[in-house]
Amino acid sequence: MPINCFSAAALTTPFPISGVLDSKLFRYSRILAFILLGAITVYGLFRLVNSDWAEVSAYWKGHGEIIPILITISVLDVTLECLAWMWVYHRFGIRVFDRVGTLAFLSGRAGLLMPAQLGRLIRPDAMLKQKRTSLSVALKAEAVIFALDGISVVSLLAGLIVYQLYPLAAPLVVLAIITTSMFLGNFVTQLLTHTRLHLPVEFWWKPITMLIILVCMSGWVAHGVALHVVVSELPGDMTLWDSLFFGPGSAVLGVATGLPGGIGATEGFLGASLRIRSVPIEHLAIAVAAFRLITFWMWIPLGWIAIAIMRRINPVPTNQEQSTGAESS
Repeated sequence: MPINCFSAAALTTPFPISGVLDSKLFRYSRILAFILLGAITVYGLFRLVNSDWAEVSAYWKGHGEIIPILITISVLDVTLECLAWMWVYHRFGIRVFDRVGTLAFLSGRAGLLMPAQLGRLIRPDAMLKQKRTSLSVALKAEAVIFALDGISVVSLLAGLIVYQLYPLAAPLVVLAIITTSMFLGNFVTQLLTHTRLHLPVEFWWKPITMLIILVCMSGWVAHGVALHVVVSELPGDMTLWDSLFFGPGSAVLGVATGLPGGIGATEGFLGASLRIRSVPIEHLAIAVAAFRLITFWMWIPLGWIAIAIMRRINPVPTNQEQSTGAESS
């Protein structure tokens, strides 16, 4: 059963961040992102022109199956992320397991070019406009999914590091980090019980919370596997472990920089990682471009399409609104 932690009256609470898509910050962040992308593209093309491009062309002609496989894995990655997101919102008593919920999740992809994770505000905005929840509840749910996602990727990266030294201990380390994080989350929640930041009672210390973290982690594993599909047969020494570590690791670094979409930092980290593993520069540029195009850039226009569709969907009146309307008539 979902945890009902808000009243029907809260649905009418004004949403001060509504209109974020039309803000100057969003517009400028997109401009900066495209400038960074352009600079990286020009550099990549420069290195490609001055390298053995014929070998690169021959490689991709002989590996045409990479792109459809990469798209499939990227869809799986986003699907797992969507499932975890919906699960958290559901636990806050927000109805999301339907078309509107799916579109609201995808609409967040339109905000990938906003700096400092501000694009996450789009999904609460969508939920409020559909009269599914209030501002405070939506933002809490979004903060929780961000925290759970962070726990999952940190646990995965730590487990991979330990695996290099003591393979049998890796699962125990992952479990220990997740359990400790849940305990700390539960402790902090108890401290915030009588504040505006309170969460539902026993939100963290439940098996379902661990399951959501594992779903998030599965998405990060898929992200790493997607990178491995691209680089597995390239010249060099890239292994599955490298892909599982450097794929999610580059995304985490991109988020940490606060840059729009992590553009520049993510590509730079991926390029340096592949170069360290002796992948030739001419292959490196195309591999990073293909990976980022499918796992990042492809989803941005889909996010805008989702927003356009949601703007045409009329919100379903709440029970309170229906009763008010009946009384007035």
